[in-house]
Amino acid sequence: MAAINIAAAPRMSGFFADAFSGVVGGEKSAPADRRAAFAAAHILAGCVGLVLWLAHWTLIGEPSDPAVSGAFFWLLMPWALWALVDLFDVDLAIAEAGSAFCLSGLVIYIAAFTGGLTSPVLPWLLVAPMEAAVPGRRAPMLIASGISGVGLLILAAIAFAGIMPASRLTPDMAPTVGAVAMIAALCAVALSVRAIQRRQEQAQDALRDSGALYQLLTDHASDLITRHREDGTILYASPASMSLMGAAPSELAGLSPAMFVHIQDLAEVQRALSLAANGDPQSVQFRLRHKDGSYLVVEMRCQPVEGGIIAVTRDISALKEVEVELKAARDAAEEASRAKSRFLANMSHELRTPLNAIIGFSDIMRQEILGPIGSERYREYAGLIRDSGQHLVDLISDLLDMSKIEAGKFVIDAKPFELGTLIEECMNMVRVTADSAGVVLDRDLAEELPQLIADRRALKQSLINLLSNAIKFTPAEGRVTVAAHNDGDALLLQVKDTGVGIPEKDLVRIGKPFEQVEGELQRMHKGTGLGLSLVKALAELHGGAMRIDSALGDGTTVSLRLPLKAKASASDVVYPERFRAGAGASR
Repeated sequence: MAAINIAAAPRMSGFFADAFSGVVGGEKSAPADRRAAFAAAHILAGCVGLVLWLAHWTLIGEPSDPAVSGAFFWLLMPWALWALVDLFDVDLAIAEAGSAFCLSGLVIYIAAFTGGLTSPVLPWLLVAPMEAAVPGRRAPMLIASGISGVGLLILAAIAFAGIMPASRLTPDMAPTVGAVAMIAALCAVALSVRAIQRRQEQAQDALRDSGALYQLLTDHASDLITRHREDGTILYASPASMSLMGAAPSELAGLSPAMFVHIQDLAEVQRALSLAANGDPQSVQFRLRHKDGSYLVVEMRCQPVEGGIIAVTRDISALKEVEVELKAARDAAEEASRAKSRFLANMSHELRTPLNAIIGFSDIMRQEILGPIGSERYREYAGLIRDSGQHLVDLISDLLDMSKIEAGKFVIDAKPFELGTLIEECMNMVRVTADSAGVVLDRDLAEELPQLIADRRALKQSLINLLSNAIKFTPAEGRVTVAAHNDGDALLLQVKDTGVGIPEKDLVRIGKPFEQVEGELQRMHKGTGLGLSLVKALAELHGGAMRIDSALGDGTTVSLRLPLKAKASASDVVYPERFRAGAGASR
């Protein structure tokens, strides 16, 4: 009798814990909450079993009957399940299957000692599947049903084999025990059914809330939301159809894409809807027909849903207009750039021809090749004419080089050469200018300079520009030094002067073409402001960089860091946005 009474109690605690939450209206548990509820219920069940064991020990005495001891073993099994879930983090589905096994095992065990297939506790085999059905998952319910069925088969096999133990119930006890067991089983089943109903009600409430929310969003969305069949026919349209198409949602129901899509865009829209129907979300831009017959450019994003396609359509007409305007502005800018390049090319051709004649004739006059001029002043004027002509030729060359760089047509012709020889040539070319200005030229070269693979003409032009610029802005008795040293896998080439320097506020400005620093000494030496910007652009074409370090009254150091092997690809060009945005180029 004790075994029968304690059979239902621990499991009832679990049912009351789960079913009570369904009765009072608790929300469906999240996975972490279900684990916590499972652990709490089985801790309580184990405690009930322990209390019953202590009561049996106190009121009846030590359980000497092996059948009673076995029943207590089953009663304490919930603690083992709790340990698996809470301490060892076993998957909840496994623990639920173990719970069903313990309940069915306990029922079969007690039934074996209380009449076998005629035992009054057998209705409890229905409780395990009902409990497993409460969370709403199919697998635990099927497992629990299978375990109960297997337990019943085992009980039948024991009875068929004739080894069923004698019933511990007396004829007088059987009706009472049967009634109590049946009532308890019905209560447990009723609570489980109520918990299942409550879960279904919560799911329906959530579905209604979700539907109301989606309806609210679609009613107030500025984008048009539509639902389509797989062939593209509209099943539903949101109220935004009025602002986008001038038609009420009811007017769009049943329309095919051919009724509202421009004929030239129809094939693309149908293709997008077809791909979306096959599970591949799509985005397509097309012209949408308004009710008044006009068209506007829209973008539609569509993706598959159960039973059709959901599409969101947005008006992008304004964006398209901006794109057209930007393209027109870009085309105009490119055409202006091409016109400028053509102008510079034509101008250089037209100017070089007379300038070459002026330079040649002035040389003849200065050297008195055809006879004496007769006046020293004429010889001096001829020299000035020659120098001015050469200056104009140099300016034109700088302009053409910068134009080529801006157009992306300046290509590096990289070949190996000796850097020391190049430095010597450049210093010799500016030595007369330096001597005339009273500036000392010096050098600081590494003992072994590496062979450089670069465009010799471009590097020579850069170094002459740097030296000329340094001499120009260095007062008499100043010093200009050319330094070259290895810097890892690159060469560091520097031109240092002890000149007037550059104010800090101007350093961020002088890196752009046609920019110059204002000042008394600067105004004495006019120029285009292209010198160092050309040097910077040519350095970047080689894959290197230029840096200027200077302070007012403290001299200037221009550093070129060039790779030992320059880039020679025609695609490695310097475009205007690169060298115009940078700093540190021209004084």
